[in-house]
Amino acid sequence: MIFEIQNNEMLANAVKLFCDFLKTQNVSSESIFDCKLVAYELLGNVLRHANGTAQLHGEIEGGFVTIKIISQNVYYPKKENVCADVYAEHGRGLFLVDSVCKDSIFVEEDGLRVKIKITNV
Repeated sequence: MIFEIQNNEMLANAVKLFCDFLKTQNVSSESIFDCKLVAYELLGNVLRHANGTAQLHGEIEGGFVTIKIISQNVYYPKKENVCADVYAEHGRGLFLVDSVCKDSIFVEEDGLRVKIKITNV
């Protein structure tokens, strides 16, 4: 599945449709939640920090949901993400993405690819 993202409204619609697709493929609600978190964070960062549009590519392969975020201006997150201070208003998103994807975040020329293990709940 491929979705074009130009603004926050399109982002929300694309993530909803992608999650609906995952439900039809019997992906567990826990894994769908993880996919939603990852997609919102990575796409939101593109819209906020890379000043461009993005594409969300999603598929299921080999027990994983693979999400690829392609953008005109690629937003590369830091290699090491730490959780922000308790009182900070920002800074937890990429830490959560790291915790969900573990060692499955791949930086590519045109964007980022992440793999989220499908759990059986």
